[in-house]
Amino acid sequence: MTLLVLFILGVSLLFFSGCAEETVDEAADCQKQLDNRSFQVVADNANCGDYERGSAELGLAGFLFENFMTDEANSNFPSALNLSAAGCATTGTDALVGSYSSTYQQKYLRAQYWSRTKPLAESTTRSNALIGVSYFATLGEIITETYCQIDGNLDGSVSDAENNSFTKINIGSSAVGSSNLNSATGYYQIVNSGVPWLCDATNDACRQDLAYEGVWDNLGAAATDSYANVSGTGSITAVSAIVKVESLQQLFDPTATTADINKPYAFLSMYSNRAALLLADLTSLGVSESDDIYENVRESVGQLDNGGTCTNSSAQVLDLMTTIVQNAAPQTSAATLPSTNYQSYNLLNTSEISQIDTTESSLTCTICPAGVTMKARLIYKKSATYTGLYKTADSAIENTLSNLATLSLDSSNTLIPIVAGDEKITLKELLCLDG
Repeated sequence: MTLLVLFILGVSLLFFSGCAEETVDEAADCQKQLDNRSFQVVADNANCGDYERGSAELGLAGFLFENFMTDEANSNFPSALNLSAAGCATTGTDALVGSYSSTYQQKYLRAQYWSRTKPLAESTTRSNALIGVSYFATLGEIITETYCQIDGNLDGSVSDAENNSFTKINIGSSAVGSSNLNSATGYYQIVNSGVPWLCDATNDACRQDLAYEGVWDNLGAAATDSYANVSGTGSITAVSAIVKVESLQQLFDPTATTADINKPYAFLSMYSNRAALLLADLTSLGVSESDDIYENVRESVGQLDNGGTCTNSSAQVLDLMTTIVQNAAPQTSAATLPSTNYQSYNLLNTSEISQIDTTESSLTCTICPAGVTMKARLIYKKSATYTGLYKTADSAIENTLSNLATLSLDSSNTLIPIVAGDEKITLKELLCLDG
């Protein structure tokens, strides 16, 4: 992504090299003050025109063309933009442009206001010079926010460690087989003549499991029968092997908060939105979709909005974990979860168990009648016992699945579709950025 930003900027500087020189009908003293770099004076002067005030905000943000013409700019954008940790860290809101993440972004948003938002709101035809300000304000914001948010030491190079720190994803350690599931529990959930039983096949004991939770320790007062009777008589309509989830691959930094997890998506949402504005400005200038600059802006977005079609190990782990989240009981408290809700939750195909934990062998069902395929019902480790609700499981399991649910499910607990080109960046698309 960084290389594409570099390329887009290089071509843009060549393409727009004459835009700033276009004559506009603005106050001469404002233009003179711009030439003298009195940027704050112009930005605060209500008598200066949109072009001058937008250009002044670009100057205040440190986006000066001559800075990008130096040899150092090719390898150190933060230096060319005079970025500092203090300017990058400032957050707040502005009456003119709303929320922003850094002092620099505020300036770019103000430049966009004068060169894009205000003219469009007033249905004013923008001059090429004004579109140029809009374009560079948007591009400057993308570049600045990329380095401010990801390049921790602002040295112009984003390391793997810095990228991992920003995304909070354990990309380097994600590997199939690092989860710990136990399918050899000897417990089975059997629905016989419409009654769900949880059976301990090893000790020939069954208890009614009317909640379908699958946790033996929660059924001390339930009606009992023998395993031989439950598994050998009546009408069996469903069989599920109880699989204990002892631990799960940590997709995220264990210390990450929900805000930490959401931060990359706020950035990617900004990136996709601003890239669309770049394309709109190019179109306004009559740039063809087949032109190099247009294609490369579009390509930079396409690398992010890629449909998540890669097969790297991180994406594979994500798919498996997402399957658990998608089939788990809703994120709620045990007190508000109806007793019958577990019936359709925590169920996976038995073949998926060996994919999540490669030490597990394929599960077979010796009591399944014709037409009945055994499922795997997950229960999650909770201290010395287990639970059917991952929100009440051990913190490592709960954190992993809760963070993943936040990023992969919508408000109705439905999986968010992963579609290339839909301008919505998902976690899997982020993992597939490098293919």
